[in-house]
Amino acid sequence: MRRALAVGFTTVAALVLTACGGNSLSSSDGETVTVSGKFGESQVPADAGRVLPLSPQDADMVIATGVAPIALPSDTNTLVATGGTGVWPWQADALTEMGYEVLPPDPDGGIEALTSLGAKEIPTLLFEGDAQGYMEHIVALKPDVIVATGQWNLNEEMYRQLSSVAPIVHFDQQANVEPWQDSTRKIGKALGRESEADTAIEDAESAVAAVRAAHPEFEGVRFNAVIGDLAGQLYILSGEDRGIGMVMKDLGFQLSDWARTVPTDADGRGVVSYELVGNLDTDVAVVISPAGDIDYMRGNPQWSTMPMVQRGSIVSIARNAGVPNALGFPSPISLPWGSERVADALSTAVSRAP
Repeated sequence: MRRALAVGFTTVAALVLTACGGNSLSSSDGETVTVSGKFGESQVPADAGRVLPLSPQDADMVIATGVAPIALPSDTNTLVATGGTGVWPWQADALTEMGYEVLPPDPDGGIEALTSLGAKEIPTLLFEGDAQGYMEHIVALKPDVIVATGQWNLNEEMYRQLSSVAPIVHFDQQANVEPWQDSTRKIGKALGRESEADTAIEDAESAVAAVRAAHPEFEGVRFNAVIGDLAGQLYILSGEDRGIGMVMKDLGFQLSDWARTVPTDADGRGVVSYELVGNLDTDVAVVISPAGDIDYMRGNPQWSTMPMVQRGSIVSIARNAGVPNALGFPSPISLPWGSERVADALSTAVSRAP
């Protein structure tokens, strides 16, 4: 996908520059807001109204500030997990409450369909496959600002090409590494909605704190998390500084000592051999699987004989249920939704722990 994007963005460079006449700020006479970023500072028009997020997490944060994006980004995995709508439940709930209708992906709609939308209609775009198609759709949407704090494949070349369309609010270090609160505040600042961003953050933190207060049994319980398998190796959580690790910590849990010793990859995941599965034994475990069946773990004899597994202190979370995305890519609107839905299962697992 990275290779396709690189080729596609280079191919359409001339198209973008012709269609947009350079950076959209050249036609803005108003004030601007400066936000930092790994690939350069962005000057966002103070009156930017057409906001295009490039990742679902960015869409969440935009919505949390009270702004409806001009399109919702999606991909094949999201389509499967959402029954073909391409929209996560917490997004649909928030936008419906704001009076907007989200349109499902229309592979045959073409560019023309984006120019004939109603004022309260938001299209869902599949940002994968043909990179040239990305750029054509982005140009057609005429964004005032592009938001990409959670866009994992944004690189310097893509940033340069996208900057010819609109200023880009993006990460300072790496996508999905910086605290969701910091990204939300940055987006709020860029959109001139700092107070709304702060309120959304406070509300989300309060919602998680309420779940923790309702479940004092979570306090100090040790956990491990298996977040996927990869051709004979496991992805496990090896830190509490991002994603589901941060949420579990906020609920009162503590990552096991052994997991903290596992080296992390570039995305912050621990990678271990199935031969080391026995080291995962602790109070409770969270296992992410495609449909909640954890078959890739059940076939391992070390897994099935661990005391943790035998007593049933396991929380199995299906990717297609939305909870892993709500907690793994946290935002002010996904966290309350996800933490509430996983609390009972966690409580059951804890009740079976020693």
